[in-house]
Amino acid sequence: MLETTTPGSDKLAREWIAWVIHLDEDAVRRNLLITQSYHDLSSALANALGRENANWCTFATWASRTAGSFIRDEEVPHLVRLVLRRLQPVRVTLAHLNDVLTELHDDARFDEEGVLEAIRTTIHDVAQLIAAGNLEVYSELAPLFSDAIAALAADPSPRALDPIVHTLRPGPSQKGGQSLLATAFQTYAAARGERDAKRKAAMMLLGNGQVGLHEQIRLQPFIAGGINAPLADAVAAALSQAGEDLPRPIAHTAHALLSYATHPIAELVAKEWRRVATRELMTLNLPDTNLVLGRDVPAPHGRPLYPSVLDPVVDPTAVELLSAYGAADPLRHGRGAHDWTVLAERMRYILELFRSRQRDPQLLDEPFASTRGRTP
Repeated sequence: MLETTTPGSDKLAREWIAWVIHLDEDAVRRNLLITQSYHDLSSALANALGRENANWCTFATWASRTAGSFIRDEEVPHLVRLVLRRLQPVRVTLAHLNDVLTELHDDARFDEEGVLEAIRTTIHDVAQLIAAGNLEVYSELAPLFSDAIAALAADPSPRALDPIVHTLRPGPSQKGGQSLLATAFQTYAAARGERDAKRKAAMMLLGNGQVGLHEQIRLQPFIAGGINAPLADAVAAALSQAGEDLPRPIAHTAHALLSYATHPIAELVAKEWRRVATRELMTLNLPDTNLVLGRDVPAPHGRPLYPSVLDPVVDPTAVELLSAYGAADPLRHGRGAHDWTVLAERMRYILELFRSRQRDPQLLDEPFASTRGRTP
């Protein structure tokens, strides 16, 4: 069993966050602690800004908890089984190809199990990529939110987060800048003092969306790398090892046959993986439902899609952000992200999700409520 806390430690302090970040020897425990840490930051930030609106850390809690199932390898065997089941025609083709190669020479065969193992290894590497992306975002954002919570507690003014904003690197997120985060923190600080419920909700949505956009830009290489995992290359490399020690004339013939067959086989493997990955990796487990990110954002059970304070959104800057990603049109709301590797499609879905669930109190629940202090 893994403890979620260190005795006597302050889970919101930078020192504790740094300790979590550097748990390199135990990625499973680190993800568990990252998830719990996001929840603790979310709860403290909600106390500072108002518990009626979810903040970015609230959503990050459940995204990290979902990622944990892959980091713990709970989903990897399932994914491998799905892929291999869809690859039955490929396995028949591989067997036929081996029969042809055997007619040339007994040693011309390739190791069919080696090809399948290459697929398994590559899918396992996807889980490691998910863990790396989760850590990358936490390493940047958790210390900043820790500082923000302390600053908000010390200063009741709308300028409470200015000292933190001034430490952030200017520039676009794509180039390592943090200007989006600076704007988001200023938005959060201003929202704290807003008395109008509709304006405050819109400002919180804007702040959440700005942090979300920065996060998704940071995650782009990890997401693209996971869904576009190099299965084609792995299969091609496994096949290319056949016939290496054969006499030259036979080796030439064997390699010619493999050259004809390798590309279509490898591409079919990659195509089937993208289908499985798009369906299986594009999920988000919330307290009351499991969302499939390729489908429309569903309304919360028994409630409209958007809470009344966010329908319509009254802040012009928030509307501008929603419009930039196609998430402002009420006639086309809820569209799923059909290609999760495309940043604009992800952001459209994420903004819809943020708007739909911003007033859902269940999101502030403990992520491991039934297993506090141990691995879920």
